[in-house]
Order: sequence, then structure tokens, then C-alpha cells
Amino acid sequence: MLRLHECNKQAANRGFSLVELLVVLVVLGIVMAIAVPSFTSMINRNKLSASANELVAGMQIAKSEAVRRNGRVVVCPSTDNASCSGSNWANLIIFADNDADGSVDSGEELIRAIQVTTGELTVTSSTNVATNNRIAFSADGFARVGNAGARTGAIGLCSTKVPAAENTRDVSVSVGRIGVASRNGTASCTAPAN
Repeated sequence: MLRLHECNKQAANRGFSLVELLVVLVVLGIVMAIAVPSFTSMINRNKLSASANELVAGMQIAKSEAVRRNGRVVVCPSTDNASCSGSNWANLIIFADNDADGSVDSGEELIRAIQVTTGELTVTSSTNVATNNRIAFSADGFARVGNAGARTGAIGLCSTKVPAAENTRDVSVSVGRIGVASRNGTASCTAPAN
């Protein structure tokens, strides 16, 4: 049988003291102060990469649809998801351009509307893309930037929340090739080269 004195000792050994709890809270606070900025930086890098991948996927869809349909397919920026409008490539549409005029006309199929980014990123374009505002893929899978016939162009996605040394992903189209490259876009998010 336990004596009263022994019962009090067992009850006292069951919990944590106030000092122990404070030490645990201080250590937890230090760990959180170190981990949260790293986690936030990782999230921002992932958003940048995901947006670049979304843009590449759109270009790949346009290229494969052009080959599959044996006709011209155009990618262009859009503010209403129904026609080519504006110059911000954050939202774009892909459509079959049967008459090769670079505009969505009656009877031409809108293949897809894509939201590349939600506005957290700055979207810039090379001079060929900015001047022509269209990227067209022909039945052979080759690209032309606009109706002018330029074969190269790039769209840059930039985040000011990522260190400048790696804050930009450039999605480039060169003849029939689509690629992504990481670049130092500086703090002002400079436009990519053609």
C-alpha cells in the first residue's frame, strides 16, 4: 500500500515544470524563425517554376495540335479568353487559325484558354514577341513569331520574391523547339532576348 507521501511524489513527477515548458517554447520559436523564411522562399520558387511549366505546356499543346490538324495553330495573349487582346502573356488562348490571319474568326476552334500566372509574377516578352504578339505553329511543327515570319522569341516570367540571381524563367521558342532557361532578371525584371 502506498503512503500519502509516496502518492504526492508520483503526482509531482507526472507533468512538466514551467521552466521546462518555457525552454521548449524558446527552442520552438528559434526553429520556426529559421524555417519559415526558407519555406517561403521555396514556395515562391515553386510558383515561378509552375508558371513557366504552364506556359511551356501551352506551347507544346499548340505545336502538337498544329501537327495533328495539319494546319496553323496560334498562341496569343487574351484578356477575355475568347480573342487575341492585350499584350500580357499571363493569360493566353490557343486556337486553330484556318485562314492564317492571326485572329479568332467565326468557325475557328478555340482549343484552350490558359492562365499562366495569377498576377504574382511579372510577365515580359522579347522584342519579336512584343512586336508581333502571336506565336504560330505550322503543320510541320515549326514556329513563327507573329505574321512577320520571325523564327525566335521568348517570354520571361519573373518574381521579385526570389533572389535576383535566379528570379526569371525564360520560355523560348526557336524554330520548332520550346525550352526553359533560368536567368538573372535583376530586381527590375528585365525582358528576355529573342
